[in-house]
Amino acid sequence: MGELTPRDLASGPPLDLAIIGGGINGAAIARAAAAQGLRTALFEASDYGFGTTWRSTKLIHGGLRYLEHGDVGLVFESLRERAWLLATRPYLVRPQRFLLPLLPWTRRPAWQLRMGLATYDLLALYRGVPRHRRLGQAELHELAPFLPEEARGGFAFFDARVLSPERLTWELVREAQQLGAAAFNHTPVTGIATDGEAVTGIEVDTGGEQVRIAARAVVNAAGPWVDAVNRLGDLSPPELLGVTRGSHIVVELDGDPGHDAIFSTAKRDGRVFFAVPQDGLLLIGTTDERYEGDPGAVQPTPEDIEYLLDEGQRLLPGLDICRERIRYAYAGLRPLQKVAGGPEAAITRRHAVIDHGKLGGARGMYSVVGGKLSTFRPLAHDVVELVAGQRPRPWVAAPPAEWRERLLALGFEKPVRRHLRRYGGLAGEVAQLGRELLCPHAPGLAGEVVFSAKFEQAQTIGDVLLRRTGIGWASCRGLCCHRQAADLMGDVLGWDASERARQAAAYEAEVAYHLPVEGTS
Repeated sequence: MGELTPRDLASGPPLDLAIIGGGINGAAIARAAAAQGLRTALFEASDYGFGTTWRSTKLIHGGLRYLEHGDVGLVFESLRERAWLLATRPYLVRPQRFLLPLLPWTRRPAWQLRMGLATYDLLALYRGVPRHRRLGQAELHELAPFLPEEARGGFAFFDARVLSPERLTWELVREAQQLGAAAFNHTPVTGIATDGEAVTGIEVDTGGEQVRIAARAVVNAAGPWVDAVNRLGDLSPPELLGVTRGSHIVVELDGDPGHDAIFSTAKRDGRVFFAVPQDGLLLIGTTDERYEGDPGAVQPTPEDIEYLLDEGQRLLPGLDICRERIRYAYAGLRPLQKVAGGPEAAITRRHAVIDHGKLGGARGMYSVVGGKLSTFRPLAHDVVELVAGQRPRPWVAAPPAEWRERLLALGFEKPVRRHLRRYGGLAGEVAQLGRELLCPHAPGLAGEVVFSAKFEQAQTIGDVLLRRTGIGWASCRGLCCHRQAADLMGDVLGWDASERARQAAAYEAEVAYHLPVEGTS
């Protein structure tokens, strides 16, 4: 449909599908629906990937822990998607080796862990990553000398890590647009219209103006906001979500944290516990606590931070993890299916597509709950099959030709190349717009800011530094270069001096809230 505005859609024929929520799942649904030939539009209230996607642990994993809950089907699906992502988006998704130490508080004996890892390899059909292997005590401590002395060997196994879930989300949005979909960020849906029985359209806010757009079907993919969105207009919206909060801390060490991640269990309560290298910092997580508050008000609690700090110190005593090393913390919400009672970790991560018409609600209204970062493709196929009444077309994707060679030819040093690989085949176009480094804490370029504003629908500094370039994930949280970013964006978007100052202040407030340091030191 090209570069349309919401008003253009309002004056045209009804949409086949309006999608509310531009996280990884909403973006994937838009891409799959457009590939099916459906007249599709995607609406995101904030920025693409803002709600849950960008505040994850950034892992593309099969879900080793789901095996102990017996969810073999989900593990198989996740591992299949892991292999697909490694093959089709190698510039964004890379194999990640994990070390699993055997500690006095490890919940499972070595033989059970070996069986679980062998099953994991088997379900993966040995694709994409090497098999697991057993590590003796000496080898484990050689690989990770910072682990506790009582670690009596362990295992090495592979999963995968996505360098930037936000860019993966944007890629799906861009592909949806290339296939004919319209996509709008910073465009909240304010109403869902019905004729008393079925959905007839949606109402969106386009900067203070309300625009009514006709649609034959509406999919609510708003993540933690699913229940709130349903209350905008469904005839009888059920409560669908059982939300849990996952908090992380990010610490800066004396040296580079290396390449290996650590997978273990927390001594206090046996939860799965990660320590994952992230661009010279160490990401430690995560918690899993039920959450019933406003999704927009989620933050790591002091108790979350204390828990992660204590467990990090127990698991990694040789790294001198302390409160003073925390550069920021963050929390995201898992929009899981609503269940009564039981441990949070046992709540299924499977997705479900709810047909409201079958529950006494509006026909043509659908909601998506559950799901994982790695399983957006089967989720999108399920939605499109339900809406269109036909099997979706195969999802065709391939990595850009010779992207590695083109990246090397740019002549940057390794840290900058490692950073720019997230753009895949577009890295050269990005660099042409400005090769100057923006910040001493992150190898980001001025050209990234310009590229985001010109070609990637970025409208705020947060869109650029947090959800296009990743510069805001550095130890400085982008606060060393956000005013320079305001000037670069302002030149593209026509901001005057007062607007540049307002945008800079808005970014400072955004990182203070979503990547807080306050309360951690």
